[in-house]
Amino acid sequence: MELSAILTLMSCLCAFPDGINYDESKVPPYTLPDPLVMSDGTKVSDAKTWMEKRRPELLRLFEEFMYGKSPGKLESTTYEVTSVDNESLDGKAIRKEVSVYFTGKKDGPKMDILIYLPKSAKKPVPIFLGLNFWGKSYSSFRP
Repeated sequence: MELSAILTLMSCLCAFPDGINYDESKVPPYTLPDPLVMSDGTKVSDAKTWMEKRRPELLRLFEEFMYGKSPGKLESTTYEVTSVDNESLDGKAIRKEVSVYFTGKKDGPKMDILIYLPKSAKKPVPIFLGLNFWGKSYSSFRP
């Protein structure tokens, strides 16, 4: 149900070419699709149908219209640590910036990752990865 609501809201936002609508009275009429009805009209009546058919169908919709397809493993990807700060966050963390070169060439497509690792960790620890659309000036922010 949440997926249907999200897709509907996304389509409503697209209906306002001049920007986002903050006035609920201006939202055009809509009907949320039934999440338990497959694209071909078949009703989902059991858990097996949900897991084997409808759920994958909804995930494909998200892949197609929201997130795009994951490229899978890229054979020539290389990584370069571009900076390290061993005293980040008042000495509690190690801050690393890593460039990922998707084709292995520095002039090719790449992304930069900012990583904070706890200094006191004695074994692997979970980390958060976030998208950074503001570049290194934003990523060099230190609280």
